Amino acid sequence: MIINGAFAKGLGIPYLFLSPEYLNEVSFFSFLLVGLTLGGLMVAFNIASYILDGAKFPFLGTISKPFTSFSLNNSIIPVAFLINYLVNIIHYQMVYEFMSFTEATLLSVALPIGVILSIMILQLYFWFTNKDLRDILAERVERRIKKLKVARIAAVKRHKDLKTKKLSVSGYIDYKFRWRNINLDNSDRYSIIVTRIFNQNHLNTVVAELFIFGLILFLGVFREYAVFQIPAAASAVLFLTIIIMFIGAITYWFRGWAISVTILFFFIINILVTQDFLSKEHYAYGLNYSTKPFAYTLENIRSLNSKENIEKDKKTTIGILEKWRSKFDHPPKLILLTASGGGQRAAYWTMNALQHLDSMSGGEVFKHSVSISGASGGLIGAAYYRELKYLQQTDSSISPYEKKYLDNIGKEALNPIIFSLLTNDIFIRYQNFSYGKYSYPKDRGYAFEQKLNKNTEGILDKRIIDYRDKELNAEIPMLFLAPTSVNDGRKLYITPHSVSYMAENSSDSDSSNSMLQSRSIDFLRTFEEQDAQNLSFLTALRMSASFPYITPNVNLPSEPKMEIMDAGLADNFGISDAVLFLHTFQDWIQQNTSGVIILSIRDSKKSAIIAEKENLSITGKVFTPITNIYNNWSNIQDVRNDLLIEYAKQWFPGELANYVIAYDAGMEINNGKESGLQHIEERASLNWRLTGREKFNIRNAIWAEENQEVIRVLNQELNKAY
Repeated sequence: MIINGAFAKGLGIPYLFLSPEYLNEVSFFSFLLVGLTLGGLMVAFNIASYILDGAKFPFLGTISKPFTSFSLNNSIIPVAFLINYLVNIIHYQMVYEFMSFTEATLLSVALPIGVILSIMILQLYFWFTNKDLRDILAERVERRIKKLKVARIAAVKRHKDLKTKKLSVSGYIDYKFRWRNINLDNSDRYSIIVTRIFNQNHLNTVVAELFIFGLILFLGVFREYAVFQIPAAASAVLFLTIIIMFIGAITYWFRGWAISVTILFFFIINILVTQDFLSKEHYAYGLNYSTKPFAYTLENIRSLNSKENIEKDKKTTIGILEKWRSKFDHPPKLILLTASGGGQRAAYWTMNALQHLDSMSGGEVFKHSVSISGASGGLIGAAYYRELKYLQQTDSSISPYEKKYLDNIGKEALNPIIFSLLTNDIFIRYQNFSYGKYSYPKDRGYAFEQKLNKNTEGILDKRIIDYRDKELNAEIPMLFLAPTSVNDGRKLYITPHSVSYMAENSSDSDSSNSMLQSRSIDFLRTFEEQDAQNLSFLTALRMSASFPYITPNVNLPSEPKMEIMDAGLADNFGISDAVLFLHTFQDWIQQNTSGVIILSIRDSKKSAIIAEKENLSITGKVFTPITNIYNNWSNIQDVRNDLLIEYAKQWFPGELANYVIAYDAGMEINNGKESGLQHIEERASLNWRLTGREKFNIRNAIWAEENQEVIRVLNQELNKAY
C-alpha cells in the first residue's frame, strides 16, 4: 500500500521509499541501504513462516539446508513485492524527476543488489549455525526450555500439528535451483527429525533477533554522525523486521495463546507506563528540572497576567515600536507578518516567499515588519530568514537572498528523527548531553534540533535571551512562538521579553482575576525560577512544531506537568496573534503609521475545494467523522481568522489590508519560472523531508499570477510617496 501510494501519500510516506535520501542526496547508495534492510525483512518473513508453518512440510527434515530450500520455495510474495517496488521506483523517477528509463533503471538496480547482499549474509549465518549449533547449543537450550510448562505444552501442540496439518507436496526446488521429487514413505521418522530442526532454527532466530537488537543499540551510539543516519525508509523496514521476528517467536512458543499473551503484555506495559516506570519525558533544553516546579494552577496564571504586569509589558513593546518608527522619516506602513505551519513544506515555502518579497521590494518588506507569528515549519523558515537579515547588518558579504540558504532550509531532517526513534526512543535512552548547566537524555527531539542546527549552519543555536536586545532595539522583528498546552488548550507565548498583554481580553479590562485574562501563558514569567531565559531557541522552535509522533511533545517543569504541542492546534496561520497585537496597540499604531498590512505566507490555498460526495464503505463511514474534522481543521481556522480580520477592519481606525502569498501546486504559473523541468500540479507532502520535485514546485509557485499581483501591490504600498 505504501509503495503504490495508497497509504499516507499526503504525508509523503511513499516518497521515502521511492526516492530515499542519504547524506542529503538521492543516490545509488541510498537505494542500496534500503535494499540491505529490505533483504533482512524478507529473511525475517521466511524465518517466521518457517517456524510457524514448517511443521506442515515434514520432508524438510531429511534434506540438506532445509531453511535455505524453504526460503527459496517461499519467495513468491517477497519477489512479487520487489518487482512491484522496482516498477514504482522507475515510474516515479521518470514521471516526477524526469529521468530517462535507463537512468531510472540504473538508479533502482541498487535496491535488488542490496537485497541480494543482505540475504546472502543472513543465509550464510543460518547455513553455518545450522551445522554448528545443532549438537552444542540447540539440544542444551532445548533441554532447559522443556522444563518450562508453557514450552512443554507448545511442544505437544507442535507434534500434533506434524500429524494433522501435513500438506501434500510432490516436489520442491532445492538451493541449487533443481527440481526434486519427494518420497513420503518415512514421514513419521521425518516428523521427529524436523521437530529437532525447528527447535534448532528457533534458537538461531533468537540469536538473530538479539544480534539485530544489539546492532540497533550499537548504531544508536553513533546516530549523531550523518553517515550512520540511514534513510528513513531503511529505518522503517528495520523496525518492521523486528516486529515480524518478535511475532514469529511469540506465536511459536504460545501458539493458540499468542494473541492473549500479546494483549497481556500490552496491558502490563501500559500499566508500567502509567506508573512512570517506563514513561519517557521529553525535555526543553536549557530549563532547570531539578528545582521546585511551577505550580500550574489557574490562580497562578491569573496572578502572572495581572494588570501591573500587562501594563509593564505594554510599555516595553511600545518602546520597541518607537525605535522601529525612528527608522522612517514619514508615517510608514506597519507589517504584521504571519507564516503558516506545515512541516518542511511550510519552512521551504516561507523562506522562498520572504526571499522574493524582500528582494523585490529592496528590503522594504522586512524593514516594515514589526512582528512574526504563525506555527511549525513556517516559523522555522521565518526565524532563519530573520537571523540572516540580522547578520547582514554586521557583515555586508552576507546576502539573505542567495539560493544556498533556501537549499539549507530544504535539507531533509527526517532521517535522524526516525533513526533516533528506532535506536533510542522505542527501547532505551542511554545517552545524555549537557546544555548550559543541565544534563538531558538524548531523544528524537534532540536529533531534530541537531539536524536543523547543522542544516542552517549553526546560526540559530542561541538562547531566547540572546534575542532580547535585538528585539528591544528593533533590529529584528518580534517573533511570537505560541505552542499549545495540551493540558488546557492555552497558548504558551515564548518570547525574549514578557508579553502578558497577549492574555488580556480588552484594553480597558481592570480585573486581574478575570477568567478572560488567563487565556494564555507567558513563558518567561511562568518558568522564571526554572531559568526560562536560557531556553534553547532551537527547542523553542521545535516546541512550536511538534508534529504528532515525529517530534515529541515537550514536558515542562510544572506541577502538574505542562505538555506542549504544535502551535497549529490553536492557530496554524498566526492571524489571531497578529490581530490581538493590533488590537492591543491600536492607538499607537493609528497615530504613528499610515496603515497596517497583515501579510500572510501560507502553504495552502485559502479557498477550499468543495469535494463531491462519495459512496462510502462501512469502514469509510466509521472513520469519516474523524477524517472530516482533521481535513477541515484548516478551513475552520480560516473562517474564524477571516471573521477576526473583518471585525478588525471595523474597530481599527486606520487602514488595514490583508495580503496572502500562498503555495498552491494548481496555480497558473506566470513567466519567470525555472527552466528545464516541467511543473506538476501535485501538492508537496506534509513531512520533514521534501523530494527534489516537490522543492521545484514550491519554488515555482511564487510565480503564480495571484502571488505576483500581491507582490506588485505590496511594493506600491511600501514605496508610496508621502
